[in-house]
Amino acid sequence: MPLKIKNELASIPYTLTEVIPKFNDSQSCFELSDSNDFKIDVDYILTPYLDYVPEDYSLFVMKSLELNRENDIFQVYDKDANLRIGWVFPIQAIVSNKHGCANNKHFLKYAYVAFYKLLINKEEYDHFIPSFQNADNYMLTDFYGDDIIILILSNSQIQNIDNFHIDNYLTSLYSYSYYYCQPTENLKQINNCQPTEDLKEIRNRANLQSFGNTRLIIQRKSQYLQGEAYLDRLFKSLLKTEENPLVRFYLLYQVIELVIEIIFEKSFSDIINNFQNNADKNIYELKESITNISSEKERISKLIAALEKKFDAVSKTNLHLLCNQLLTAFNSDNKNSLPLALYSVRSLIVHKFRNLPEKDLPKLEQINREFENIVIKIILNFEEISIK
Repeated sequence: MPLKIKNELASIPYTLTEVIPKFNDSQSCFELSDSNDFKIDVDYILTPYLDYVPEDYSLFVMKSLELNRENDIFQVYDKDANLRIGWVFPIQAIVSNKHGCANNKHFLKYAYVAFYKLLINKEEYDHFIPSFQNADNYMLTDFYGDDIIILILSNSQIQNIDNFHIDNYLTSLYSYSYYYCQPTENLKQINNCQPTEDLKEIRNRANLQSFGNTRLIIQRKSQYLQGEAYLDRLFKSLLKTEENPLVRFYLLYQVIELVIEIIFEKSFSDIINNFQNNADKNIYELKESITNISSEKERISKLIAALEKKFDAVSKTNLHLLCNQLLTAFNSDNKNSLPLALYSVRSLIVHKFRNLPEKDLPKLEQINREFENIVIKIILNFEEISIK
């Protein structure tokens, strides 16, 4: 989808299909033209490093309400491979030379590639269509706005990662407050989003290190959850737009439902296999085992127990406390464990939410803040669990 310029006097815009770099003593820009030789220039302010071939890189556009300052420039590493695979930075970092990486040649090489790829737009991102102007050159932000985040990855590096797909990293990127977005899409401030531990950590490291040396370490979601279409939709569209706390809780709890269904299927398969391979085929024990794994509370308990070391201790404690506070608002008994408290809140919301006083609705917003952190850790770290 080539960039376009609006012609105020005609209904057909100029479609800029040709992009030519022009760097010499008197020029530092890209010339864009259409099939009729209509031309415009887009200024390039940074030092141009032409070492890299743009086709050897993959570009993704995101937005962030947290890491959107000009100096929020990070090297991107894959956690499992401990491998640098690219850079992430706001568009402001490639239309300005007033930031800490303006003289970092490694950043500048990626910056040039990102700038060029946005101009040719083979990824076909939606973009703004500015009006034709007779004076002054154009800026990249005229076409993409001033708030997009650019993730630029080396294809040769990501080829070292088995079955690499950007969708497998959406959860991890979301944990740093990076949201999959079109450039023309408005990103809403959702009040019931809580800064995750990943976001707090990257902020702390960025404050301690020089610009451009901070690693943003991204992690693939669990191999057992890759390919789950709901998770892709959750982080591409649902969570970034949904403000209603009731709906938001439901969206998050669907992840729990998904995972405990996987636990059931694995456990059921193991029980049947054990029964078939056991000479003493005890029908009573078989029925008891199947009844046990059919309990949603049991599967949630096993899930939380298996992954609790991955959870932030504060989030886990707060979530348990907040769930019990909401149960109190419903005149229900408090629960002595997080799995039971979470399951009870889910049951109340499904069956009795109409009885919740409006003044207690903020409690559910608080629950969602902590619950979101727990759900993220589950998606990233889930391993096969079998209930015997």
